[in-house]
Amino acid sequence: MRALFAIFLLISPCCYAAEIACGEDYSYLVFEADSHEILSERKADRILYPASLTKVMTLYLTFEALKKGKLHLDQELKISARGEEISQVNKVNTLNAKEGNKITVREAILAVIVKSFNEASVTLAEAVAEDEWKFALLMNKKARELGMANSSFRNASGLHEDGQYTTSYDLARLVIAIRKKFPAYYHFFAQKKFTYRGTEYKTQNMIILDYEGAEGLKTGFTNAAGFNLISVAKRKKYRVASVLMNCSDPERRYKLTRQLLDDGFENLQKENLFAVKIATIRSQ
Repeated sequence: MRALFAIFLLISPCCYAAEIACGEDYSYLVFEADSHEILSERKADRILYPASLTKVMTLYLTFEALKKGKLHLDQELKISARGEEISQVNKVNTLNAKEGNKITVREAILAVIVKSFNEASVTLAEAVAEDEWKFALLMNKKARELGMANSSFRNASGLHEDGQYTTSYDLARLVIAIRKKFPAYYHFFAQKKFTYRGTEYKTQNMIILDYEGAEGLKTGFTNAAGFNLISVAKRKKYRVASVLMNCSDPERRYKLTRQLLDDGFENLQKENLFAVKIATIRSQ
């Protein structure tokens, strides 16, 4: 997929309510997810750390392996020594997986989406490419194919590494591609809970929980990356997506995302609001 941008005019400030502040250096991009028309943006080309938004690429490659028949949703995978090690990085938000524990591909996908469990990401990466480093090479190859020219991946989970970075523009390209290529698996992003080994885990993504028409996608946070969030929602004939990076506060992350989505829907429904389209992301 390549992205072609035709930029003509800036958005008139009269069209939007006063923006909820999200720190000093945050970035966002809002676009109509079917037409790929960009509705608003702020520093969308700024290179930032993705945190667990990295996992969207991990899921892209997992869905690709499923589509090709290399993996199956009910296939059991074994947690490796590396998976157990990663499970202890965050001792609160974890499956507490041990080497040799089994998890199905479906459970691992839901663990990544609903709770962002790092050991589930590593397990999927190892299932696709034997080890996480080989998987990272595949992540970067796929990024180039998708036109994500300002992205670099170093691991499957999004745990902080200086050489792992992306932009709001590039993540938009990834969202467009994952929706287009994998309609059979896209619904997983809307899941609010899952069960593993008798324990139920629930999402803390407030957009999925209470935003009208929400379809998912992914949260992310590290100290270096700040609070990140990709969201997609559909109302009537429009589907609006937002990518927000480097927000300073978790609650503001959700408040600003709601505002960005609301503004996107409102302005799409106003006829002749813009004299011309601001920009379009086209996929090939």
